[in-house]
Amino acid sequence: MSNQETAIIILAAGSSSRLGHPKQLVEFEGKSLLRRTIETALDCGCKKLVTVLGANSDLIKPALNYPSITIVENRAWQEGMGSSIAKGVEALKNSFEDLKAILILVCDQPYLDASLLQTLITTHQNQQCLIVASSYKGTFGVPALFDQTLFSALLNLKGQKGAKRLMKSNHDKLITIPFLKGHIDIDTQEDVEKLKSK
Repeated sequence: MSNQETAIIILAAGSSSRLGHPKQLVEFEGKSLLRRTIETALDCGCKKLVTVLGANSDLIKPALNYPSITIVENRAWQEGMGSSIAKGVEALKNSFEDLKAILILVCDQPYLDASLLQTLITTHQNQQCLIVASSYKGTFGVPALFDQTLFSALLNLKGQKGAKRLMKSNHDKLITIPFLKGHIDIDTQEDVEKLKSK
């Protein structure tokens, strides 16, 4: 397999209610968090990149001038992350029949880098596993890669239940890769200030 058989979904549909303004547009080191995530994903050379927008899409979309990405709007974004994952998977399945894996990212992990994403992809290619997840602070989560045998389960996700439950139910077929700063994300203004002070 090559990276051309893996697609990426970036989840960026949330309203950032605790922050009070769109976290997708928070600037870090000269770029918005969403732009940083997109450019990191593009560095992997995967076949397709889908960004799922929802709340504040009118504000966010003009900042996404990337001809090679597909933007999907989740009008049911208030239902939660599960619905955004399902929207992203649906868009990919309608476009590509030969995908072997989907890599799911969120837009507010500022220390995400392409080498981690490449390790997730390579591990799936070389190991007998259905899921390759990132591990940090005693837990595991996104970025996470899902084998094609789980696409239907991803399509059936609903509401606030993201892919974590799917990871737990397939724990015996899951491999984790350390992501040392994966626990750092942006939910509040305090998080923003801590990030910018480093």
